[in-house]
Amino acid sequence: MESLIHYFENIPTLHRSLLLVGGITLFWLLEGVLPLFHFNYNKWKHSWPNFFFTLTTIIINFALAFLLLKTADWVTVNNFGIINWLPQMPLWLYVITGVLLLDFIGAYLAHYIEHKIPVLWMVHLVHHTDHNVDTTTANRHHPLESIIRFVFTLAGVFIIGVPIGIVMLYQSMSLVFTQLTHANIRLPKKIDKWLSYLLVSPRHA
Repeated sequence: MESLIHYFENIPTLHRSLLLVGGITLFWLLEGVLPLFHFNYNKWKHSWPNFFFTLTTIIINFALAFLLLKTADWVTVNNFGIINWLPQMPLWLYVITGVLLLDFIGAYLAHYIEHKIPVLWMVHLVHHTDHNVDTTTANRHHPLESIIRFVFTLAGVFIIGVPIGIVMLYQSMSLVFTQLTHANIRLPKKIDKWLSYLLVSPRHA
């Protein structure tokens, strides 16, 4: 577990890029072989707007990444945040707790609020107006939504007190799982059911 966290503390930009491109490529190919729904559309034509929004999301997150690093370093040095105030725990439990709390604030809470506040819902609609949801829909976010989600993630890092290794691990997992969630893939029902207990499966998206 220590080596895993150490890797994500120093994960190269190339590796993160490979996760993004590799995930889209894998799920894109699986959609062609095991489609959940048979869309009558030009897949490439449909994907270009989504790739554009993916690019804007990358640019925004890259430009603001230093804030995540500075915040994670500060909470670590100052032993600040919920996870640092809990009783000492095994490293594996520390990592899982950090990832789950980050997901709650950075993803679930942000998404919940976007659905509840009208002005944020109008921004979030860019994501929901894709009528043929596939793996490229995962990062179809208005640039303002990318900023909003970054702010929630930053707040999560500060409130929870997670180090940068866990932040990078969480973001990498979130990237791939979000692509899977939106993928138009037909999984065996039993696998889909068990997967839905851990994350939003394609059938339950």
